[in-house]
Amino acid sequence: MRMNEGGANMANQKIIDRKADVVEEISKKMKESSTYVFFEYRGLTVTETNELRRKLRATGSDFKVYKNTLSKRALATLNIDLGNELEGPKALAFGTDTIAPIKVLSDFAKKHTALELRVGVVDGEIADQKNVSRTCFYTI
Repeated sequence: MRMNEGGANMANQKIIDRKADVVEEISKKMKESSTYVFFEYRGLTVTETNELRRKLRATGSDFKVYKNTLSKRALATLNIDLGNELEGPKALAFGTDTIAPIKVLSDFAKKHTALELRVGVVDGEIADQKNVSRTCFYTI
């Protein structure tokens, strides 16, 4: 195994660099978004996941699955602590429209019970599961 100047394994350094790039990507998406929401997606089929992605993209939103540890690091760069909300598999939906990602997710969850909104940040304010749904309901 090749070692770099500091004695670290070069393969490990590549992994560390890649993780730092992903944290930067997540942070950038969060900074550019008015709203981002973490949701549970386990149980959705590939077809349902693709349908959700299409519906989100139609509103200028999108979602991606990241490792929770990397999402937590990105949130930390923004001084946001979501506590224990990022335990278990989560996906991250984001969009520049404040309501669009929440509305799409909420409507989709009505027909696909495997999808469950967990926590989000709406216009810079942390919104728990109840408040994320309420934001969508009151502004439509």
